[in-house]
This record gives sequence, C-alpha cells and structure tokens, in this order.
Amino acid sequence: MLIIITLIVMGCYIYLGRKYPTIALVTSPFVAGSLILLGVVDENIAVAVIAPGIFIVTIINVMLSKPEPRDEQWPQVLAKWILVIFVFLLLSVTLGVAFGPMGVSGIVFFALLIGSVIAYALTSRLATDTYIISTIGSIMRQNLPLSMALESAAGGRADNRSRILNQIQKWLVQGYSLSESIKRGYPKCPGYAVAMIAAAERINQLPLAIQAIESDMLTRADERRKIRPVHPLYPVILMVFMFFMLFGVMTFVIPSFKVALEEMFGGPRLPAATRFLIGTTSFVAYEFAWVTWPLLILLVITIIPISIYIKFRPRRPHKPYLLSRIGDYVKWHLPVLHNFEKNYSLVQVVELLRLSLNAGCTVNDAIKNTLGLDINNRFKKRLQRWLKKVERGDDIATAIRKSKLGAPLAWAFDDKVNQGNTLMILETLESFYRSNYSYYVNLARFIMWPCLILLMGLIVGFVVYAIFSPSILIIEQLSGKVIP
Repeated sequence: MLIIITLIVMGCYIYLGRKYPTIALVTSPFVAGSLILLGVVDENIAVAVIAPGIFIVTIINVMLSKPEPRDEQWPQVLAKWILVIFVFLLLSVTLGVAFGPMGVSGIVFFALLIGSVIAYALTSRLATDTYIISTIGSIMRQNLPLSMALESAAGGRADNRSRILNQIQKWLVQGYSLSESIKRGYPKCPGYAVAMIAAAERINQLPLAIQAIESDMLTRADERRKIRPVHPLYPVILMVFMFFMLFGVMTFVIPSFKVALEEMFGGPRLPAATRFLIGTTSFVAYEFAWVTWPLLILLVITIIPISIYIKFRPRRPHKPYLLSRIGDYVKWHLPVLHNFEKNYSLVQVVELLRLSLNAGCTVNDAIKNTLGLDINNRFKKRLQRWLKKVERGDDIATAIRKSKLGAPLAWAFDDKVNQGNTLMILETLESFYRSNYSYYVNLARFIMWPCLILLMGLIVGFVVYAIFSPSILIIEQLSGKVIP
C-alpha cells in the first residue's frame, strides 16, 4: 500500500512541477524525506529507494516548465543548478569509486573542461553584448528609424544575435523605451549598459551614452583577447594538484620511511620539515576532518555554483540583489579593491554628469541621474548624501568634499577656481579616471604576479625538501655503517 501511495505522490509532483513549480520545488524535499523515513521505519526498501525519485522528477519537471513572461523564473534557475550539481557529484563519486586515482584525475580534468566552457561562454556573452550595442549605436549615428533598422539588421536570420535584435524591435514597436525594450528583449544585457541607457534617455543624450558604452565594451573585449603568460586560475590548479599529491605522499610514502628508520637505525627522528608537513596534513585531513571536509564540500556545491551564477547574471541597478549588495560591501572595504571600485564608479558618474549638464540639466537633476547607474552601492550612498546637501542649499564643491567624493570632482564644481569651465574639467576628469583605472590594474597585475610566483615557488620548494629529506637521512645513516 505504501508503494502505491509513493507512486501517486510522484505523479502529483510531476503535475505540480509543470503547473506550480514554486510549490513543487519548496515542498518536494520534505515530502521525499518523510517517505524515506516511513520506508526505513516500515522496513520497506522499495519505498526508501523510490522516494528520492520524487525530488529528482520534481527538479526535472520544474526545469522543463515554461513560466509566463511576468512570472518569477527563479524556480527554473534553481532547479537547473540543483540538477547540474547532483549530476556532477554523482559522476565524481562514480569515477572516484570505480577508478580510484584515475577517477580523481578524471574529476580534475572534467572540472577544467567545465571551466573552459564557462570562460568561452563569458567571452561569447561579451561579444554578443558588444554586437548588440554597436548595432544600436550605428543605427542612431545614421539617424535611421530604430525599429525598422533593427528588423533589417536581423535580416531574417535564425542565429542568437538576430533573435535578440528581433526581440528588442518587437518591444520598441509596442511603444516601450529603448532601455525597457533591451531589458525585455535581452535580459542578459549588462546592468551598467542598461542603467546608462535609461539615464541617457531622460536627458536626450542616447547617442553619446551608447558610444561610451560601446567604447567600454570594446576595451573589455580587447583585454580578453590579449594572451597572458599566466592564467589567473593557474595558482589555484597548482595548489589543488599539490594538495592531493602531498596528501597521498604523506599518507602512504613517508610513514614507510619512518618505519624503516625505526627498524634499521633505532629510530632517528624524521627531519623537522617533514614532521611539520606530516602534522599539517594530519591536522587538516584527520584531526579536524569533521570541519575541513564539510567546508570543502560546501565550497564545491555552493560557492562555486553561486560564483558562476553571479558571473552570468546581469546586475540590477534599480533594485540590487542581496548577493550584489554583499559583494559591493566586501569590495568597498577591502584595501586594494576599494580604490578600484571608487575609480570605476567615478568614471561612470563623471561621464553622466557631463552629459546631463551638457543637455541643460540642473546640478540636482544631474546628480539624480547618476543614482540610477550600476555602481557600487556604498559609493551610491555618498552620491545620495551629496544630493541632499545640494538640495539643502549647500555649496556644491563643499558638499562634494563632505560627501567624500574626491577633491578632483570638487575642483570641477568650484566656482571660485574655474568659473564656467565645469564641462571641460569633467571631460578631463573622465579621461583621467579611465586612464588611472587601467594604469592601476596593470600595476597591480605586474606587482602581484611576481610575488605570487615567488610565494608558490617557496611553497613547492619546501614541500619537495620535506618529501625527499627522509631519503637523504637514510642514505646518511647507511653511509655511516659501511665497513671499508
């Protein structure tokens, strides 16, 4: 009877997964867990085996369901990631159990393959973004009707870029603004581009804003095309391989050296470096394994998928996600990243301030326009303080200094020093912040990489010394016992 109930429940969740994905996704783990517990208590092996299938078929059906355009799509996204993680863990365990060390190597190479696919997808996404914005910018520079020109640019083709152009054109024909049409027709468009376009629409400066976005995207694409001598993932991959190699050596090889020394020479101690390495490995892998291994598993099944999800998910400037707010807070308070975040935010703010003032907006309206940009939330709070002070009647330059937005920006609005030259100085500051950002990025890269390589060399050298020094000790002990 319990088997029949389990099968009926599974059928119900197949229907719920298609029609009501949110309810199915939230309740299925508890229902499946309860049936597993009933099967164990009732000693019904079939129920205990079938019950997990309720959750699996629910995930599959939620992922395959097609929500309405206005419905939330997080159940489908979450179901997809749960299924990917489940398949990856199942494959990893199967390879590890079936093939041992070869299986572990297969897992590593599979992870590298996934990383390569992700890197290719990110590069492809950037190329698509650049193509879409460049096409819109080219149409605007030629003063062509935007909706008709987008339809012509799509040209009846069926590739991904043409579909995106057709979707944007469809929403434009229905009377939506360009920024709203891009949001609906191309939801994956970067948040900073959509925010800049929305802000430029309010001041009738779309062509200049799109030209700036296009230039920024082309710069990023050029950076990705550059051949770098060391890939950023190289240190991580090296450390992972070294950890597993060290774990195997310290578990199976070094104890044999220790036994040989004790039996042959009365127990001389292992070298200090080897003892330190054995103690560290034992501490991480055995004594506190109940902490380290769950943290490692948590890293694999949560942090890595979340990082990939954040990479592919566009930011939402008007209503930031929780993860975006947390990330902005962390980056703002870290020593080096703080300067990069502030500099990058100032690039966009100065650019939009110049466009707004050039269009005849007041300073208050220009500041309000910058609040819609995709910049660090902590920096946006400083802009809000600046706006409150200006609306209260404070001097603009003094308000900038008190809001901690930087002396150069205050200099641009200081009427005592440069009356009437604000636009020219803002243009100069925009160029300065852009070049300054690129300069410090390259400087940090050229300083950090050699230091990181030296650190990795020291670690690898210490590990090699700790592994081979016991064999040198045995040779020394044997050489002292040779009878001439």
